Amino acid sequence: MQKILIYEYITGGGLINEDLTSNLMHEATLITKSLYRSGENSRYFDCHYLLDYRLKNLHKDNSIIIRKQDDLYNTNFLRKYNYVLPVMPESNLKLYDYAKFLEANKINMLLSDSKTIKICSDKYEFFKFISNNKLNTIKTYLKHTKNMYGKKFVIKDRYGVGCSYVKVTKDINKLTIINSNNIIQDYIVGQDYSVSVFFTRYDFKLLTINKQLIRINQNGQMYLSGIMVNIKDDRYIKIISIISKIKNILPGLRGFVGIDLLINDKEIFIIEINPRLTTSFIGVYDTLGINIIDLIINSRYIKNTISGKKIFLNTYEEK
Repeated sequence: MQKILIYEYITGGGLINEDLTSNLMHEATLITKSLYRSGENSRYFDCHYLLDYRLKNLHKDNSIIIRKQDDLYNTNFLRKYNYVLPVMPESNLKLYDYAKFLEANKINMLLSDSKTIKICSDKYEFFKFISNNKLNTIKTYLKHTKNMYGKKFVIKDRYGVGCSYVKVTKDINKLTIINSNNIIQDYIVGQDYSVSVFFTRYDFKLLTINKQLIRINQNGQMYLSGIMVNIKDDRYIKIISIISKIKNILPGLRGFVGIDLLINDKEIFIIEINPRLTTSFIGVYDTLGINIIDLIINSRYIKNTISGKKIFLNTYEEK
């Protein structure tokens, strides 16, 4: 039986020198528990998991306890596994840097290549890349212009992940004070969706289409309150076509990838490509009966069909 080492960043020691009160802890715990279940039920793999020593409530027999950051970069240890599966945020190029480290040390990873990750990690460079390849995305700016006055815009972290900092405003004063770590995007009315896709070298498998429930609080801050996994949608063929085009322009995509879309009556916009396992993958087993770990071996047997039941994931934990 082959061995996989799973490194979920927040629960697996990525914050070993920091406080554990990340606003992504709830989602990270959901993902970790789901991966535990997938590993326990895998027909092909023996799965081990890196675990921050402070998270005793998540301890399993196959947990590898992390007490110092150097443990995450121990190449002799990492080479004991057939594959390493990092589940890390793109923020501050964390995922890119770790992918570069694994590539440089010739450690097999279940992940897109570092060149692809870098394109997807910088929201402004991603906008330029997608636009240059004639795919539909949302106009993105590095600074405000005079013609923005009175219009509604979205301010985001340039290197952020999810809704880490996403704010809606039409206050021109807020637009004038953004720095090089922020971007501005046009505000477009539509429904927020994501798709969970498994990419191989030659093909891809669309697993689920998901509806994201994004709320805006009284301060204009956006947050993801939940995900309805595995919905049926009449635009299925159009979505397949978009994924196919993405595959053509980003051939380095591998493994688990989440693609965020904004859809209205007229258009489908590509918002982000997350070159890693995302929260919506948690619902794949309960809706389709597919063990996501075993996709690594038998993805060629999975057809691009959306079927099974829907499931709601509560991604927001009240403070």
